[in-house]
Amino acid sequence: MSKIKNLYLIRHGETDWNQTRRFQGQSDIPLNAAGKIQAAELASVMNQFKIETVYASDLVRAYETAQIAVSDLRLSIHRDSRLRETNVGEAEGLTIDELVAKFSEEALLKWRSYEEHNMDFKFKNGESKRQMMVRIRDVVLEIAQNSTQSNIAIFCHGMVMRALTFAFQQGVGWDHQVFCNGSVHHFVWKDVRPEYLKYIGKV
Repeated sequence: MSKIKNLYLIRHGETDWNQTRRFQGQSDIPLNAAGKIQAAELASVMNQFKIETVYASDLVRAYETAQIAVSDLRLSIHRDSRLRETNVGEAEGLTIDELVAKFSEEALLKWRSYEEHNMDFKFKNGESKRQMMVRIRDVVLEIAQNSTQSNIAIFCHGMVMRALTFAFQQGVGWDHQVFCNGSVHHFVWKDVRPEYLKYIGKV
């Protein structure tokens, strides 16, 4: 009988930079009041999915979301720096308008694109989508393959969650609402195909 694992990837709650639509990247910005409420609202979802083990990016916005969301479950949280958001280099802290002014509209479109010829585009001192996708694919597969539990929560970030859908050829197009703060996305792993994750969709 094949083994099946449910991986629920959860985007952290809102921060002040999310509210002002700034590129956060790996800047360590804490949750704001609305973000803490979003994290608390996730508690019932974690219970509903019978979460047995929890992983989180080591950035405070993701780790704090995990702490609040799973506080009732009394589970320890495994922090992993590989689950961090994309390093967007000199784009960090910029709004969309500021990014376009500094780098160009074309740079923004290249950054949002997952077409092969744009995969190695990056902002100065940052990482490319290809680099980030390899990183996130490796760590999430490692968790899926090695965990002894069946229902796994991973608290991370919007860009890396979207990238994971492309890493397994099911890419979700650019839509700010799909991977919104506090959203939960369901992936399934089976041991009959251990190098693959099937994206089920937003919960």
